Amino acid sequence: MTRSAKLGIVVMCLFALPFAIGGLAAISKAIQIAQSDHGHSAVWPLLLIGTFFVVIGFGLIFGTFYGTKLLQQRQRLEVEHPTEPWLWREDWAQGKVQSKTRGTAIAGWIFAIFWNVVSMPMAYLFFTQSTKVKGPAVFLVLVFPVIGVCLLIRAFRQTIALLEFGKTCFEMSSVPGVIGRELTGQIQARFPHSPDHGIHLRLSCVHRLTTNSGDSSNISERILWRDEAQLSSVQLFPGPSGTTIPVAFRIPLDAQPTEKRNPRDEFVWVLEALADVPGVNYHDIFEVPVFRTQQTPAQPEAQTFVAAQPTLARPTMMTVEVRQNAEGTEFYFSAARNKKLASSVAAAWVICTVITYSMIHHAPFVFPVVFGLFSLLLLYSTAQQWLSTTRVVVGSAGVAVQSGWLGSGRTHRIPLQQIASMNHKISAQQGGATGTPYYDIELTLRNGMKVTLGRAVREKSEAEWIVQEMRRLAGLQSKSVTAGMA
Repeated sequence: MTRSAKLGIVVMCLFALPFAIGGLAAISKAIQIAQSDHGHSAVWPLLLIGTFFVVIGFGLIFGTFYGTKLLQQRQRLEVEHPTEPWLWREDWAQGKVQSKTRGTAIAGWIFAIFWNVVSMPMAYLFFTQSTKVKGPAVFLVLVFPVIGVCLLIRAFRQTIALLEFGKTCFEMSSVPGVIGRELTGQIQARFPHSPDHGIHLRLSCVHRLTTNSGDSSNISERILWRDEAQLSSVQLFPGPSGTTIPVAFRIPLDAQPTEKRNPRDEFVWVLEALADVPGVNYHDIFEVPVFRTQQTPAQPEAQTFVAAQPTLARPTMMTVEVRQNAEGTEFYFSAARNKKLASSVAAAWVICTVITYSMIHHAPFVFPVVFGLFSLLLLYSTAQQWLSTTRVVVGSAGVAVQSGWLGSGRTHRIPLQQIASMNHKISAQQGGATGTPYYDIELTLRNGMKVTLGRAVREKSEAEWIVQEMRRLAGLQSKSVTAGMA
């Protein structure tokens, strides 16, 4: 261990020690008050705050020593395998990727306890000591304890899922997953109740970025690419833990490999398995290694695979209406197709508006102005989600696009000979790495300009089918296949 590392441990322990000592003092004071004949109302706030600071203090000390040990192991593996980063993690090197369920449950409890220890006493003191609480401020204060209760419920459900489905792992057929090839293997899990509706698999490439804002940090996770697969119950078979789930995904050649540029900027690949079962639903998450290796093909994917791509079947559930009219085939992207996303944006607008209103008479002028501008932006986004429509007609004369609110808007016509390609891309998402991405249908002209044909398609299978149909109607599919065979 270097001298600077030892100094860092000492500094962190000195930083954590006052938290631990202060927490022990608060707990001691709470015990003294409880043993006395008066002041019992102050026992619980003191006890909760003391416990919180003790956990923070001793947790920081334990985390410092444990983290240092892990860092030393990582540095040793980096020296031993400088060109094979998939061997730097023990479970990756063994080809048995451990599920993140246990870590997620522990983190859920830590965050829930932290939130409630802070919010509950503050809400209690606010309502017991303030005699003029009224209006929107009441709802604003109540929001935090309600969130705390929801976090506790979530932590309970995560713990039940951990106990019910056990310790699971993803056994990789080969390590690592190779860019341009496949990620294959088997998930070993246990199901107290048979997943009659099968298993839904998702593989995502995620850009994870940590930013600082004052004294706090924020982690954003943007989904760059995702593929999904649905397995029926007959495709599952018995395994050592109870049930074996086969996994097979093709990774595109232009995908971003696993990479940690620095502790705050990294690209990760996340494998998920989900199933609807009685009680708590099954949801496993694995962080898998995907890299460029000597097995990565040199040729672009379009030249190798396009000609062999199968025709996609039309999804049974469509949010986009497809119909024939006098000009050709019409694709109608109606308003409020994604009610869950629209409702979440509307809820964010309501909360921001309430906060802005409560600040008008109780905060400096700049705060309600900033929150008010943000509230207006959310209002526009809410109206966009609930009222925006797009109509696309693909015919022999070209592509006609009309976008606006409730069917209004100018029609833009594009001749077929000006179209270079049509594709879908992730344009928005709800949640983090395991959230829901939304796809835009995008047309690229021969001069490089891009035109959005449709927005916020929730299911990738639907977006892929729409692109396939538009390409076929515009005569682009045959051109792609010919290019792929050349």
